[in-house]
Amino acid sequence: MTRYLVTLEYKGTPFHGFQKQPGLPTVQGALDRAILTYTGQEVRTLGAGRTDAGVHALGQAAAFDLSEKVDIGKALRGLNALLPRGISITAIREVAPDFDPRRDAVSREYRYLVLNRPAPSPLLEDFAYHFPGELDIGSMKEACSFFEGEHDFSAFRVGSEEKPTVRKVLRCEIVEPLPGLFYFSVRAESFLYKMVRIMGGAVLSVGSGRMSLSALESHLGGGTGPCVEPLPAQGLFLWEIAYH
Repeated sequence: MTRYLVTLEYKGTPFHGFQKQPGLPTVQGALDRAILTYTGQEVRTLGAGRTDAGVHALGQAAAFDLSEKVDIGKALRGLNALLPRGISITAIREVAPDFDPRRDAVSREYRYLVLNRPAPSPLLEDFAYHFPGELDIGSMKEACSFFEGEHDFSAFRVGSEEKPTVRKVLRCEIVEPLPGLFYFSVRAESFLYKMVRIMGGAVLSVGSGRMSLSALESHLGGGTGPCVEPLPAQGLFLWEIAYH
């Protein structure tokens, strides 16, 4: 058996998330069907992580096993021809037989895009959260610095799964590529459920004056539920998954 790793780019709007669900359009379901049609082999891909319905990706990763080697260039073209609109494989490479795209990842980066102007944008409505009010970008950048390092993110998750809530954030920042448009970027070893969208909501709360920096800092000492509502899915991008 030969294991292959693919890098996926997709628009999350038409899909009910990455993970396969019976009777619903998902990214994993579409990928598995394309591989079956192209190779004649039924596979279940191993995803590096799950993205919720409406969340986009530029760097999702998934692995699968084939009984015979394939020509990578031809496979890239063939699989992309079979995938539905909204999903593309941007790279394929052979990896070790025991490679695990989730456990072998050393870090993940998410970016959340925000349009900050009075008028909404019809062109960006699937890709950015529209926030029409005034924001203090300086306070938001300071808020981002609070997240860096190792903290208890109990107050930045949804649900109560029995798993460790301490996470190490490697980098967190606000970047403004255009006037009125910015993104909240966070890189960490791993994340809790909806953690990035709650972190983004907390940063916007600081920027709009609804939450103080001291209150944000107190939430990083633990909590029993989300300190703010998660931001909507459409602004979130799984940007990159890094491996050694």
